[in-house]
Amino acid sequence: MKSFFVVEDHTVTNIGLQQLIAQKTGLSCTGSAVSKSEALIKIQELAAGGEDKLPDIMILDLYLGEESGLDLLREMRGNYPFIKILVYSMYAKPGILSLALEAGAHGFVEKTAPESVLITAIKNILAGETYVQQNLVSPLFTYKTMYEGLTKQEQTVLKKILERKSRVQIAEELNIVPRSVDNYISHLFDKTGCKGINEIISKFSE
Repeated sequence: MKSFFVVEDHTVTNIGLQQLIAQKTGLSCTGSAVSKSEALIKIQELAAGGEDKLPDIMILDLYLGEESGLDLLREMRGNYPFIKILVYSMYAKPGILSLALEAGAHGFVEKTAPESVLITAIKNILAGETYVQQNLVSPLFTYKTMYEGLTKQEQTVLKKILERKSRVQIAEELNIVPRSVDNYISHLFDKTGCKGINEIISKFSE
């Protein structure tokens, strides 16, 4: 029997997802977590019992309190590449969707979608497909067209902004001076039509 694991920081939603997925798909739940750190510990514990104890698919929220679901997604894909990842998020703007797919997500469904969409996504992903909620596809293509018009460094800075990195963090991670970061951000304002970092985040990731 195939199985799933839920990572969602709201306990009631977490429990509801476990019950819904088990009921509608017949999959068994191998566990759940409310944070990145708890998820990694529990997955490691399952792995210690053998690869067959690990879930076939993880249902993952991207915002886990102070921790990042994107970081967890990257670690899961690096350490457990055979586990499918379906992002289930209330934030479904094209920038965050693009980041999730680039990090290795097999699918993306927003929390406002009907239950049937979530169940279809799970089934399709387990069948070896990639699933992106239909109404998110067109905005994603529009975003990618804009994104491809940026320089490589501008693309990198934009992605870090969407991950909520500060100017100082971006400068440190790219090994450049803060003034250079400001220049790249200024170029992003011109090319995206946004007037501030908060507007960029709101437009592309919230």
